[in-house]
Formats: sequence, structure tokens, C-alpha cells
Amino acid sequence: MPLAKNTRKVGLGLLGSGTVGEALQDLLFRDLGKRPGADVELEIVKIYTRRPQGKKWYAKHRALFTSSAEEVIDHPRVDILVEALGSQQEKQLQTYKNYIIRAFEKGKSVVTSDKAVLARFGKEIWSAAERCGRELRFEACVGGGIPIIRALTESFAAEEPESIYGIVNGTCNYILSEMRRSGKSYDAALREAQERGYAESDPKADTAGLDAEAKLILLAGVTFGAHLQPGIVWRKGIEDIQAIDFLYADRKGRCTIKPLAAARRDGDVLSGFVAPVLVPHDHFLATIDGSTNAIFFKGKRSAGGDGARDWNYVFVGPGAGGGPTAVAILGDVCELARRRGSYRVADSASRYMEQNLATAPMGAGKALTVKPADQIAAPFYIRFLVKDRPGIVGDICQTFGKMAINISEIWQLSHGESELRELAKSHRLSEKPDKMLPFVITLERATAGQITTALDIIGRKDYLLVEPVWFPIWRN
Repeated sequence: MPLAKNTRKVGLGLLGSGTVGEALQDLLFRDLGKRPGADVELEIVKIYTRRPQGKKWYAKHRALFTSSAEEVIDHPRVDILVEALGSQQEKQLQTYKNYIIRAFEKGKSVVTSDKAVLARFGKEIWSAAERCGRELRFEACVGGGIPIIRALTESFAAEEPESIYGIVNGTCNYILSEMRRSGKSYDAALREAQERGYAESDPKADTAGLDAEAKLILLAGVTFGAHLQPGIVWRKGIEDIQAIDFLYADRKGRCTIKPLAAARRDGDVLSGFVAPVLVPHDHFLATIDGSTNAIFFKGKRSAGGDGARDWNYVFVGPGAGGGPTAVAILGDVCELARRRGSYRVADSASRYMEQNLATAPMGAGKALTVKPADQIAAPFYIRFLVKDRPGIVGDICQTFGKMAINISEIWQLSHGESELRELAKSHRLSEKPDKMLPFVITLERATAGQITTALDIIGRKDYLLVEPVWFPIWRN
């Protein structure tokens, strides 16, 4: 297709040719590069990947590929750098941060899907963008194909945010959904997620909550202007959950289990957590299954008659896979391409967000005190698996009482031998089924620190077969 008269090309440099990078190349090489508008066309100038040979588009576009990231960043025809590398390793995060800052210094704006590098070095990166008068876009970092960053920074600019929470990791949601739907063990559901491409061969970033933690840091930064660091929010993974937990949740609690990331502001105090949560069946969250993401936002100014509800707006969309993330990246790229040459230093990411009433870049908003992780308070679900002998439940309840923790209910189901054998297998126990006793204690509101201390005491008893499995119960 010939270019329209006066069409200007905008050059792209791509860092990364993994799942997301390859999906983006699919879009761009199939003529979607003409999406920005009639007078703008996107052109891939260079693609960095450590080992170009064997990549999907290498044979057809060999001259575009390089094993030098600096060659991409320094290329004079690259106007916008797309960073889609991704890692949890500190050394690599340092390197990727340096790539982004180098691009700013070379006069390029940056679009990234790398939530870990922004969560770790966000303040430094935004400062560099402002100093160099460049823009940073990161819609693809949170929620896959959900345009949540744009909504928070633009649509809700006049809001006074109270809370933001939701399912932001499609891998964890898929695993838990399969466990609930089919009664699979955690290991079986994880294997299926890996076979479908939702989970990596090393799934820890997803299943231990590291990915969701990074996304929550970005959401809290955009929503509340708070600069959080990894390790500040209370984080618990999904690895210990088993099919039996869904039985108790459904039959006794009329609930299901969902992987949540949540941040809430109370006055000048910000609290946040990442954890599996017991969610009532009648909450909209309970309907979000598979790899779908959902993000709930509540602001005071649009509460209207819904003040008692814990959300005003909900955003739902695909949250896992290269396709949705690539679409989000391309949306940011198109916006920058349309505006290229028209933005000024004051339009850089940090200046832009600082001007909004509700949102600011990480660290630029009103100073907030972040509640320590061990002070996060909620009702809790705790599942025990103990040796079947008298007096154990009473001993556990007495320990909670000494810690001033109130018990809400004790749940116990009648389990068949095959069910108990499967539970023993999932926990890698050699105990005979008739010698095991599973039960659940639900607690009234307590802090994570209180429960940790109580469980440390209980953990020294000889009747525990496995460490207790515990996580919050959602209350509106």
C-alpha cells in the first residue's frame, strides 16, 4: 500500500523478542503499523534479542535483528523505544533500567511492558524522563489488554480515590479457576497452565505473587501518587492452596478463592496486599474466571448512591498472553506517534500526571504513610491438617485466645478415604488417611503479624502434619 502524500514515518526500536515482543512484531509486520493515522506510519528500525537466529521473523527480516541493545537504542532513526524484555533478576533489572534512561538521553520516548523494572526503579526512571523531556508509557504493564492506566491518569483525573483492587495475574486466576472447576490439585492445574502457555517453566514470579506485587506498586503509584518498593506490601502466593480449600470455601463459606492485589487509602495511610482471598459468591469478583483480569476502582466523588459498595467502576479484559499485551503496547506507541513533535518537556509522564488532581507519578503525590505488612488487618481463613487425636482443636483455639485473636467459626467436613489420600499426596505425606484430621478456623479481624506469631507457637507442636494454609477473607 503506497504512503499517503506528506506521510511521515515514526521509527521503532524493539528490545525483546519473547512472547510479548514476537506478538508485537506479528501486529507490526502485518500492516497494523499504519494504525496511528493517515499521516503517520510506524516502521520497525531495529529489533534486539540475545539470539536472533530461529526467531519467527528473523528469516524474512534478517537485517532488522541485532544482538546489541545499544545498537537499537542509539540508532538515529529510532524515535520510540519499546522495552519488552522482562525479568525478576536484580542485575537484569538494573540493565533494563539503564536501557530506558539511555533512550531518554538519546531523545527517544519509551513504551514498556516491564512492570518489574518500573516497580523497582520507577522514581529514577520518571525523573530521567522529566529531565530529558521525554515520555514514558506503560499501559501494557498492568491488566494485559485493559486500558486501566489511561483511565486512572485521564478519565479519573478529578476523582478522589479510595481504593483499587482486583485480579491482575491471569496465570494465578487460571490455576485457581481450574482447581475450583474440576477439583484438580495445585500441581495438576499448574501443569495445565504451563501447557497452555499461561505459566512459565519457572512459575514463581506468578505463583509467589511477585508479578502481582509489581503491578500493585504501579497501580498505587498512579492512583495515590505513592512510591512503594517491592517487599513493603504484604504478599502471599497461591502455592499452598489445594482442592480441599475450595470445598471448605464453597460448602461452609459460600465463597470461592481469587488471587487479589489491593491498595486502600484511609486518611494519610496507605495499605496494600497481594494474596489469595476468600471471596463471597455474590461478589462480581467471584465470576472472573480463567486468565481474565478485573480491576475495581472506588472514588469518593463518584460514589453517589453506591457508598456502601466497595467499588464504583470495574474494568474486565484479557490478562495473559502475548496478544493482549502487544495490543496495549501498540496503543501507547500509536498515541506517541500521533503526538510526536507536538509534546513539550511539560508533557513528560511525570509532569503530566503531577497536574492531575487524583493521580501523580510514584513519589510525587501527597506524602502517605505506608502501613507495615505485618499490620495489614482482615478476617482470616486458616486450614489445618493435624494428627487425629483429642484436644488439638482446643489447644489451637487457646493459643489464638492468648494472642487476643477472636475465633469466628470452626469448619469441619466429612471426608472420604480417597479425598484424604489425595490430600496426603498433594502435601507429600506418608500418613494414613484415618490418622489425619483437616479442619478450618475462621478468625475475626486480626493483623497478619498477630496470626504469624500465633502460628509460630502452634508450629512448635508435634501434632501438625503440614504448615497451616492461611489467607484473608474479603469483606465489603
